[in-house]
Amino acid sequence: MMDQQQALTVLVQAAQVAQSKGAFSLQEAGVVAQAVAAFAPAEPPQVEAPEDDASEEDSEEVLNGGSD
Repeated sequence: MMDQQQALTVLVQAAQVAQSKGAFSLQEAGVVAQAVAAFAPAEPPQVEAPEDDASEEDSEEVLNGGSD
């Protein structure tokens, strides 16, 4: 027997599978997405790693045909 959290997880996954197969109209998909978002944990914002300035300079050297 599954608990309520497990049951909710299964229902959310079922909705996602159904949507991936085109089971919902665009409007219905929006409503389902809102309902899923109400229960899904918020994802932490994606933080991009800062680019290394040295690697950019190295790339420019290669593109420009060698070193100065």
